[in-house]
Amino acid sequence: MVYILSMFGELIKRHKLGIAFVGDVTVFVLSVLIVLYVRYGNADFIDQFHVHKVPFFMVLILWLIIFYISNLYTYKAFGNIIQIAKRLSTSLLVSFSVTITVFYIFSRYFELTPKANLIMLTITFGVLDILWRYALRKIFVKKAYHSNILVLAASPQTQEISDYVDSNPQLGISLYLFDGDKTTLEHAVQEYSVNQIVIDGKFLKNNAVTKTLFDMLSKRIEITTLTEFYESIFSYIPLQEIEEEWFIREITDNKNIYESTKRLIEIILTFITLPITVPFSIIIGFLVAVTSTGPIIFRQERVGKNNKPFMLYKFRTMKVGQDGPLWTCEGDKRITSVGKFLRFTHMDEMPQLYNVLRGDISFIGPRPERTKLAKIYEEIPYYEIRHIVKPGIIGWAQLNYKPSTTITEAREKFQFDLYYLKNRSFILDIFIFLKTARMMFTRNS
Repeated sequence: MVYILSMFGELIKRHKLGIAFVGDVTVFVLSVLIVLYVRYGNADFIDQFHVHKVPFFMVLILWLIIFYISNLYTYKAFGNIIQIAKRLSTSLLVSFSVTITVFYIFSRYFELTPKANLIMLTITFGVLDILWRYALRKIFVKKAYHSNILVLAASPQTQEISDYVDSNPQLGISLYLFDGDKTTLEHAVQEYSVNQIVIDGKFLKNNAVTKTLFDMLSKRIEITTLTEFYESIFSYIPLQEIEEEWFIREITDNKNIYESTKRLIEIILTFITLPITVPFSIIIGFLVAVTSTGPIIFRQERVGKNNKPFMLYKFRTMKVGQDGPLWTCEGDKRITSVGKFLRFTHMDEMPQLYNVLRGDISFIGPRPERTKLAKIYEEIPYYEIRHIVKPGIIGWAQLNYKPSTTITEAREKFQFDLYYLKNRSFILDIFIFLKTARMMFTRNS
């Protein structure tokens, strides 16, 4: 029994968000069973289960996708009970609306009238899942289920990590800073029951420390660099913590299958969307033309892959002949009335499908900068590495950081680009696409 409890504790420590996902699936299945039993009773329960299992399986898939897009599988989703209820209720409202739409469109494929059952399922699941997530949050913050992490680092980022962990107890992390003057590394590991050690470059260069860490490998203690740990918490690469060797180790351009397959998919998707984008483009072009003087299409030189310049095409959103800074800012008077709407909905970027077909850009990648701005940004350390991949219409940095208006903000944003360069994959691209679709009409990013 002690061994089972110990294994359960380790499972919680290492797979908190995975447990949340499995729990949601379990709660959904339980909610379906409750609804069917209440609605049809014991006699018809089995028959009704067989009738409902396929459509409700589709509902489950839809809901899980929407939950994922809505950040319900991040630690931020496990705040207090009010925050949990608010997040889940909002996501369920969207899920219910999408599901009703799907059932209506594909009604002939489902042999049931889902409205009453779906309402009952949504309410039942909502109540049970709020309780489940709140119980899980209580487990996350319990000291017994915390990941005990010892930090061997002299970096300023250590305090930033510590502050973040203290303000987010749902992370389930107990952080201990190693003081080599007061105790030995072995004693600290034993005293704090450490299951993970985070170390920076300075301590890695200490032979005595690395020898001790080597001896600990057999004790199943996870050893992580400060950069990797920081990345796992904040989802970007701390620029001040990396040097050239990090790029050699982590950034590779040898992803030929990924790049070529991505290119093929982008060409296919561009042609598929033409019946939708062409009519919209004609309407938008007409509105731009009649509401302000100047060309309909705005052309601007941007920096592409391998520092190669290209012409980027957008619908014009600004008045012609207006001087101003290189960056646009909130309330910028140069932007036309139609331009404000186009920027908010990102419809001004429709002509960039032509850039995608030409191979100048991808759908997803670091946002291409103006040639003049790219020259200014060269003072940011390692900024040129950004150009080893094709730029994109949308990207990880745009998803996580506001449009930069200063060199300092550009530097912060570049750290998200580094994260994408390191982790780029089809999974990350799909995640970026889905998250951007959700955010497109909620904020201009």
